[in-house]
Amino acid sequence: MNLKKNILTLSIGAILAFSPNANASKLPDDVWNFVKEQLPQAHQRFDSVLTISDDIMYIPLYPPMTTTVDSLKVDYSYPSKAFKDLPEVVLLNNGFSFLKVFKDEKGNYTLTKKDDLPIKVRLGLMPQDMLTPMGLKMPESLKLTLGDLLIPSKEENSLSLKDGDKQKVQNPYSPTVKRDEFIPTVDFKNKKTFINSKNSKFLAVFDETSKKPMYELKLSSTPSKIIMSDVSKVALVTYWSGKDIEIIDLKDERILSTISLDSNASDVVLNEKDNIAYVASANANAIYLINLNSMQLDKVIKLDQKPTKLAYCAYDNSISFYDEFSSKVFNLTTQDGAYNVKLMGEVQNVSKIVADNDNIYAISRTQSELSVFDKKEAKLINSAMLDKKPIDALIFDNKLFILCAVDGYMDVYDIIENKIISREKLAQDGFYSKMTLIPGENNVIITGINSKKYLIYSLDKMKLAKSQDSYIDVSNIIILDEAQKL
Repeated sequence: MNLKKNILTLSIGAILAFSPNANASKLPDDVWNFVKEQLPQAHQRFDSVLTISDDIMYIPLYPPMTTTVDSLKVDYSYPSKAFKDLPEVVLLNNGFSFLKVFKDEKGNYTLTKKDDLPIKVRLGLMPQDMLTPMGLKMPESLKLTLGDLLIPSKEENSLSLKDGDKQKVQNPYSPTVKRDEFIPTVDFKNKKTFINSKNSKFLAVFDETSKKPMYELKLSSTPSKIIMSDVSKVALVTYWSGKDIEIIDLKDERILSTISLDSNASDVVLNEKDNIAYVASANANAIYLINLNSMQLDKVIKLDQKPTKLAYCAYDNSISFYDEFSSKVFNLTTQDGAYNVKLMGEVQNVSKIVADNDNIYAISRTQSELSVFDKKEAKLINSAMLDKKPIDALIFDNKLFILCAVDGYMDVYDIIENKIISREKLAQDGFYSKMTLIPGENNVIITGINSKKYLIYSLDKMKLAKSQDSYIDVSNIIILDEAQKL
């Protein structure tokens, strides 16, 4: 037994000594280019793990010594098929190999059970900075590939509160009934909902049936904004205090990456097509490009302005923003790698900016007015008076839906006709301040503080569809569609 242990220790030591690349966070360029040729949909994570889709990923194994070859090709695969057909094991002719991660019948992450794999595969080493899948079940024949990596259990690495923590955060003076109740309707079938209430650093997690939270996730601090990537099933969290932003895996509910900015974030918006988050920092005069495929900071755009209230337009890949210091609206475009900032005009106290291919729509909270700017001409082309304190807006089917908070109205501005075409009173009381699209539907959930209700609004019918009693004040909400494979 001791001899076996010594041999194993020596083997791991030898592999670590001769595999310096296993400590790197990126695959060699030639290997990555070959992977992209075979799997164009692949993304390389910050730790060089390959994500193919929501439920498919590959762990690379770095060889003890790389073999120099004229051109890369697959030397071995199990089952025997092309890389593009997603086999369980792939070995390249330069010694690099890839292990497919999948879930077993009990829902645990695991690898291939084949025990007679080529020696080149079994002597490979996982990236030593890899974020190991929680609870990964390692076959005996592949345990050597772990090196010094430890596999975290679901309990020790999760953001979920432990029983002891739950006791500490309970307020003994809080009412015992109707506290923190979110009452799901049929709209939340096959959905998992994460709710952050006002002034709280906890995320309450609900399923389609639970009134009380199933459990809570403990964040680092009180978040200012949380956005979700539907592509990689992660949430990006910015905080009121502190320069760090965090990326959280919504599947395993743990922190994937922490990225430090030069100052605290003032806003964040998502480029869904490229899976890029744009994070503004007014104090740093910058917009940060966070890649939600690799979970890394890609670029910093330094500005003369103090950006906040971001809006991203996929049609022309532009970012519109507001500078609270000057009360001016700007549009940021890129051409041949250079960034150009163009002034659109001045608006007082902007609460929301939305943009499409032609125009930028800026909403003044205190003036209760919509200002429409032409991007190309860089000038004001229209305006419209809104109900009191407009605070959130979104575009759907050539219409701009504007939520007005004081008296609970929804104003609908027709982008083609350039006028308000509908004004509906949604609620009698409560301060409704946020609209969130419900995945898979043309409906939004409207939430707010001290409302004791949430509203379901139909975008295609332009009508309030439902008013539901609920007893949780919503500051941030994200909705995960569990009907899609995770």
